[in-house]
Amino acid sequence: MRPHSFIALCALAAVSAVGLVSPVKANPTVAAGYSLTAFASPFADAGLNQTNVAGTAPVTPMVSSPDDIAISGGNVFIGWGNNVPGDGGNGGLSTLAEYNLNGTLEKSFNIQGHLEGIAVDPATGLVYTDQNEDGNSSMTIVNTVTGSQARFGYPNPSAHGGGFDGLQLLNGNLYASASSPNTVNVSPSNPNGTNVSPLIYQVTANTANYPYNAIPTGIVNGNAQATNLNNGQTVTMNNFDPDSLNVTPSGSLIVTNESGAQLTIVSNPGATSQSVGVLNLTNTVTGVAASVDDTGFATSANGSLLFADGKTNVVYALTAIGGFSADQAFSSDKTNHTLDALNFSTGALTPIVTGLGSPAGIAFSNTPVGTPEPASLLTFAAGGAILLLARRRMNAAR
Repeated sequence: MRPHSFIALCALAAVSAVGLVSPVKANPTVAAGYSLTAFASPFADAGLNQTNVAGTAPVTPMVSSPDDIAISGGNVFIGWGNNVPGDGGNGGLSTLAEYNLNGTLEKSFNIQGHLEGIAVDPATGLVYTDQNEDGNSSMTIVNTVTGSQARFGYPNPSAHGGGFDGLQLLNGNLYASASSPNTVNVSPSNPNGTNVSPLIYQVTANTANYPYNAIPTGIVNGNAQATNLNNGQTVTMNNFDPDSLNVTPSGSLIVTNESGAQLTIVSNPGATSQSVGVLNLTNTVTGVAASVDDTGFATSANGSLLFADGKTNVVYALTAIGGFSADQAFSSDKTNHTLDALNFSTGALTPIVTGLGSPAGIAFSNTPVGTPEPASLLTFAAGGAILLLARRRMNAAR
């Protein structure tokens, strides 16, 4: 599909069709200097009905709940969670959908469980996905050319007690964030407890025996010593609610402390020179701490920032009319239902798109996506080291 203006999307969503999820009304407003289009939505891509998998009961729900986004070359991969529980308990299927940069749906793949992190290996084209962030986690590697999948089980229970969420490939290594951790030292003064378990893992895989196993090795704990990037002081951090994992333009890993309104930044991950920083986040409009889901960076002035709204089932594309600032950071603000520009030095969050349902995954394309619509329709003024052995097996199937 071609990206639609928000007005056109509302008209499209109002059309009833058999099997469609009920549309949730969205009313996003974008700040002056930016333009917003809808890049992907099940209301426009009726071909995204789930198909049956051999040996399973018929399933027909339309895709819903977009979250993680990954971009590689001219391909955009979006994970649709389809309201499958975070532990995959209902046996449901998520959808991995592949689009071109014009927003045209090219392929889709059923993934067992609740799909979370997505990472694409540019060397092989293989797509890595995590499932079931609350426990009973697995990793699935998809060959998008042949459609074949290789599934790897994580340890259950895990070292941190929960599941595995975000995925990122960095310098030939695969990393995963450790979600839903067990915490200790819970008290009235520390109601969330302290996360003393691994926060980020480096992941390898064992294909010697079936079922295959994903082997996580912790590289930093949730209570590591860190530099408070707001004031330069050394602190013992407490990332008790890790969620999305991303990479900064300088090559550091960045993981959210969602309920804690913080970001943890790990430079030189896994090396002896590894260092950890923590950034406290504050919304400039409300003046209070804000919980965020994902953080991404604009790495090209004329590119497009894609972000998901998990509640209204739309993935949007944001462009800057005068061009993005170099390495400008953006965060999906769960507290205020906004997409915010993030000052990476101070932690200040300034709303750019308001009126969202539940902002989630973020990814940036250095190449502008889609075909621009008339500005009158789009701009609303507003004030303010896996080198997995599995590759050999998957490549052989290509």
